[in-house]
Amino acid sequence: MVHRDLRSARITALMAAAVAMLAWSAPAFMAPVGEEDVPATSIVPAGGEGAPSSVNPPSSAGTPSAPAAAGMPYLPAPTPKPPSHRASIKSKNSVREPEVEFAQARLKLLQSVPVYSAPAKSSKHIAQVSQDNFVIVTGSTHYYLQVKLKTGQTGYIDPSAVELVKPADKLFVLTHDAGVLEKPNRWAKKLADVHRGRNVHVVGLALNYMKIRMKSGLEGFIPITALE
Repeated sequence: MVHRDLRSARITALMAAAVAMLAWSAPAFMAPVGEEDVPATSIVPAGGEGAPSSVNPPSSAGTPSAPAAAGMPYLPAPTPKPPSHRASIKSKNSVREPEVEFAQARLKLLQSVPVYSAPAKSSKHIAQVSQDNFVIVTGSTHYYLQVKLKTGQTGYIDPSAVELVKPADKLFVLTHDAGVLEKPNRWAKKLADVHRGRNVHVVGLALNYMKIRMKSGLEGFIPITALE
């Protein structure tokens, strides 16, 4: 009987010791996991919460950085190109030179007139030529004569200011077909046609043209080359 009681007491003591050990170690097993226990990592899903903000690459001086779209790489804004030297030269040369038909003559002035820098009355006056003097004509435009001054400058005068047509009285046989023009320049209105092999009555000479009178009484100008 005594032996059984001792055995029961020993079992009870062992059970009490085991319960005490479990109670002492329970806080360690039940303690919450702290942030320091999470292993550090640099991998974060793209676009996810907490993703690190993108760092824009350095842009050129004076160029504001544009916000990058979600999931797209940053692209700096294009820098505007300055106008090229060739483009500036082209814009300076955009003013058209007047069309001039070459001529060579020394003509007497019938009146005093201004000399224009361009074949237009709105252009600058570069000189004044006087009546009864002579001017060297170097060409003609649609409405003006091109002249060369003693200073070497080139200018333009009204054709009515000079004795443009020198009188003549001769018959010639045409060697080429030609148009009869209202004035002695290639821009003039065509009045009629004359044909090769026909006789023409030349009544005047004006620059590179002959003034003719037709049988009908019509007068006009044909190139000198039509008589060669």
